[in-house]
Amino acid sequence: MDWIDRFAYSNRLRFVHPGQKVALALLVIALCLASDKPLVGLLAAAWMVALAVIMARLPLRVFGGAVFTEGVFLLWAVMGIAVSIHAGGGRWPLTFSITAESLAAAQRPFARALGGAATMAFLAFTTPLVDLLDLGRRVGVPLVLLDLATLIYRFVFVLLESLQRMVSAQETRLGYSNMRRAMHSAALVATRLLVDAYQRSQRLQTALDSRGYAGDLRVLPTQYQHSWPLWWVTAAVCLSLGMVWWLI
Repeated sequence: MDWIDRFAYSNRLRFVHPGQKVALALLVIALCLASDKPLVGLLAAAWMVALAVIMARLPLRVFGGAVFTEGVFLLWAVMGIAVSIHAGGGRWPLTFSITAESLAAAQRPFARALGGAATMAFLAFTTPLVDLLDLGRRVGVPLVLLDLATLIYRFVFVLLESLQRMVSAQETRLGYSNMRRAMHSAALVATRLLVDAYQRSQRLQTALDSRGYAGDLRVLPTQYQHSWPLWWVTAAVCLSLGMVWWLI
């Protein structure tokens, strides 16, 4: 997750108003969910890759690899729709078959999910969480939800760092030399990580109370700018998806 965060802070759309990027993401996801044409979702995914590479200047290998990984995962997820299982006779009690109807039924959720996943990846790679939290504060999201999101997001990186240190320490002591030792080491890591998370949360609560925490974690606002090219691109994306939906 840390490399996604690095790209979110270093891309060319970093200081574009997060409301623009969220509006683009919501419109594209709504069109993907509303349409029953698989081409809409695939076109949405292609648009997101093009925007990430051309406008945000993200490496194609990185962002394309992320979308490709999501697509492979979704292929496995819709495999149960495409493959039909029947009770057979003779030597094989079960038979597997793929029909045109099952393929068509699998294409629709795959394309919808791929378009939505690529759109969310575009938002994650171009918008830091602090910008999204600032946007949520402006539109009236409850403060307790924003504070929980901030703390959870921060603790993800802290616990990942602790996990890496624990695993490295066990590897230097041959903690994963065989299956039995690996299972024992994994159990020790899980136990220690739970205790570490609890202790860190207690220290964080003490630090917040000592600084007069009253239920609102405030951060310095960022100066954003509106990008007219992104508005025109948003209109072009929605128009192209709508034309594919109605005309094809």
